[in-house]
Amino acid sequence: MTEQEDFVVQAPYQPTKEENKAIMELAVKGLMAKCWDSKKKYIKSFKKHLREDMYEKQNKLCAYCRIHVPLACVSMHREHIVYKDDHPQWMFLPENLCVACPTCNEFKGTTEVLNDPETTTYPETSTGFKIIHPMYDKYSEHIELVGDVLYRGKTDKGNFTINTCHLYRVDLAEERVDMKNYAENKGNIIAELIKLIRMPDTYVDDKEKFKEIVIEAVNAYKVKQGIVKG
Repeated sequence: MTEQEDFVVQAPYQPTKEENKAIMELAVKGLMAKCWDSKKKYIKSFKKHLREDMYEKQNKLCAYCRIHVPLACVSMHREHIVYKDDHPQWMFLPENLCVACPTCNEFKGTTEVLNDPETTTYPETSTGFKIIHPMYDKYSEHIELVGDVLYRGKTDKGNFTINTCHLYRVDLAEERVDMKNYAENKGNIIAELIKLIRMPDTYVDDKEKFKEIVIEAVNAYKVKQGIVKG
């Protein structure tokens, strides 16, 4: 896992004076799910600036899978760490907002991530959450990347994040195999990749597809290194 992937966001987005005023106007009337889609100028401004700010602070990586998503291709989702419909009081709370790739966000869905769902105070430490929180948790303390490709939980929180966001999905493994193949690597990449297909099935949701991906990557690496002709 690279240092870039192992980030902890040091500070949430800081709304402008106008954005805070617009949020307060909604809060006075009572926050509910539909408030997130308000057409107020400065609510739209808040959402736009928050995504831009957190995208940079998260090193342009998803909060959960830590894969780079280029904005030119797919928009990162603004992610409510604690589901907004169940806890609307934190809908615009910067500490509760990050960016996540569309797939992780979809799988996470409405999952309850609070250790105490009845709390009325937003937790200020890692212990309040069942899922990795990008502002409170160091990723590598909870999840390790086996061979820089497969996700393995080191703690209950790591396992919860993997299972909730389906980090065992084969498309993530394929992306990381590609990253490994084209990055500068120390040691024998072929041997490292071959080891991965011998890992237990639980690390990836389609073992046969993963084997095909590894074989293709190994062949591509051999061609690139001049070990065999293309």
